[in-house]
Amino acid sequence: MTKKKPDIKVTKLTEPFWNAVQERRFLLQYDKAADRYQFYPRPLSLFSDPGETEWREASGLGKLVACSRCHAPAPGFEGEVPYLLGLVALDEGPRVFAQIEGEEAPSIGARMRIAWHEEDGRVLYKFARA
Repeated sequence: MTKKKPDIKVTKLTEPFWNAVQERRFLLQYDKAADRYQFYPRPLSLFSDPGETEWREASGLGKLVACSRCHAPAPGFEGEVPYLLGLVALDEGPRVFAQIEGEEAPSIGARMRIAWHEEDGRVLYKFARA
């Protein structure tokens, strides 16, 4: 029996990110003083003091750094096994861990892009070959 996928816990900090995802836009926090992006959302910048950030839209493009085929699913993903999980280094700098579309693992270094999916009335993201 397949379980329901876990709910996304939206907080005041992550609300701009998840609202943008629902609009099929991928936001990153940007530290203007350090000229660097960060992901996942944090209350302060990792790179400068005073640590102020602003939200900026990312290209959604990057390259595959690592990929693994998952046979032991997380709760709610039982009906999708096996599935691919990957680490994508975005062109803006941060790395994002997410599900990879398809059954065959792309080569390490392959160009990747955000791929939007609608499930249970919400928009989610994966990565796919660019």
